[in-house]
Amino acid sequence: MRISYKYITLIFVVIISTKIFAINSKVKADMIKLVNYNRMVNKHYNIYEKQRLSQYKSWKENKIPQNFRIPVELQSYRGNNSTRYYGLYNPANKVGVGYVPSDLTQLYEEEAWFAYKKLGDNAPSLSIVLAQQFTESTFNPYAVGDKNKSKGLPQLYINTAKFLYKTDKKTWQKFFYFDKYGNHHFRNKRAMVKFPFVFLPKVKKYKSEHKFEGLKRYNGSGKNAEKYAETVIRRSLFYEELFASHNKIPLDTANFKNNLFDIINLTLLSRKERPLENIIMEQIFSNIISEFSNGYVKKTYIKHMIIPVYEKQPSLVSQEINYTIPTDGKDYYIIVEDGHVIYQYFNDAQILFNVLSNKKNKQYYLYYKNNNNKIKVTNINKVGKKQIYSNVKPGDKIYIPPGTILLSPKTNLAVRIN
Repeated sequence: MRISYKYITLIFVVIISTKIFAINSKVKADMIKLVNYNRMVNKHYNIYEKQRLSQYKSWKENKIPQNFRIPVELQSYRGNNSTRYYGLYNPANKVGVGYVPSDLTQLYEEEAWFAYKKLGDNAPSLSIVLAQQFTESTFNPYAVGDKNKSKGLPQLYINTAKFLYKTDKKTWQKFFYFDKYGNHHFRNKRAMVKFPFVFLPKVKKYKSEHKFEGLKRYNGSGKNAEKYAETVIRRSLFYEELFASHNKIPLDTANFKNNLFDIINLTLLSRKERPLENIIMEQIFSNIISEFSNGYVKKTYIKHMIIPVYEKQPSLVSQEINYTIPTDGKDYYIIVEDGHVIYQYFNDAQILFNVLSNKKNKQYYLYYKNNNNKIKVTNINKVGKKQIYSNVKPGDKIYIPPGTILLSPKTNLAVRIN
């Protein structure tokens, strides 16, 4: 039986179309898991499809294993020229991290895997690099700080850039260059992402305690350095915990800690600050671990390192279903997460009314509609059975007075920051 050329061509087209449909369906299934999917519009879909298909291709060509892939649930859609980012905050562990923007995700996955293939466990872990770059620039590749002295995702300081050019220009000129005015610039986004994966092991080989003498000023590290270290440690552990909820891979604790401490101290050195003593870093690390009560840290760290008995117990606040804002003289805020309304953070309308009535929230209010007119609520008890609305939107920052009860601090609060 002979089959016509047209029939063979038709079969081929159907097969190819089916394959494309299957790929697009997979992209769509991933897309709806993005934290900001509900805010995406038609023009974003094609951009994300190209980004995601490029990732699929990279996984196959570079043989990137599952545990080096950033879970799509921890990503946010972002166009190639945008600087918007989304944050994920856990009140119980007092830590926030950034969802990895989709325009950077493939770069982080590839460079983490390439570094691991070359250096093994001595390579900086992806969670460490994400924590440091989010802390430095909130994933903004165009970020400029320290009066134009720090640039890009890692916020490379100009004195460090000069030092690196002086000691190994052949390596570092592939990452950044100096213009005719003496200002330094990264060559592209990949160079920014790759930088810490190369910087950390290379500078360690330089014996930085000697090579960095020209940059350091021994005038004490101070509380700011300790606060910076605490922030990066918290975020790196939170990333590890979040990754582990999707890929439960045991962590090499010793190497993780060493690389984490190194990248913190090298950042401090590059900013002309004295590095923190190891005993201080260990104490900060130990204190933070004691506050993490579930996921990766709880199950893995106890298995791989000795922790005092009292640290094995979750901190008291983590055991509570609700969280009471402390009365400690500090101001506390929430940022309404994407896809949520303000009512979801409180037990009842009276508590919400009290919060929005605070003078620090003067731009926010509750209202009901009467013949299409907005009537502000001045007394919640007089509203009766009318439907109540608020003018609070996702991304708004709301002051929460001391003593106010928030619902479930165990919930990670996703927030959008412009």
